[in-house]
Amino acid sequence: MFPTNQAACRDFVGTGHSGCIVNTASLAAKVGAPLLAHYSASRFAVLGWTQGLAREMAPRGIRVNAVCPGFVRTGMQEREVLWEAELRGMTADEVRQDYIDQTPLGRIEEPEDVAAVVLFLASDAARFMTGQGINVTGGV
Repeated sequence: MFPTNQAACRDFVGTGHSGCIVNTASLAAKVGAPLLAHYSASRFAVLGWTQGLAREMAPRGIRVNAVCPGFVRTGMQEREVLWEAELRGMTADEVRQDYIDQTPLGRIEEPEDVAAVVLFLASDAARFMTGQGINVTGGV
């Protein structure tokens, strides 16, 4: 992420154009995740980077924000569910249900839920937003 953000900023500045960067953090960047302190630390770093770069690039018309997804149905989540189930002495279905129970909107998040917020952040509708970490978590 750091090299791609830097390359995008160099390109925007070099061409004199404004631009928008949307990084992906995680719910774990807002609330430390039990059993995943190392992952939480890396996601907290994404938010720190996003905020710092946003302040640095704002005078050049470059906006930098991040999305913070929750329990998203992906291959990565499936691996995590299996690992967590074994660690917690639960079944994978029980872990998935625990994720749903923690989510006020009552379901596992889909990738499209995150994509919609990324599209918003990249659009002119978010023209006065920079340095933000937007939760897309179903209320977790």
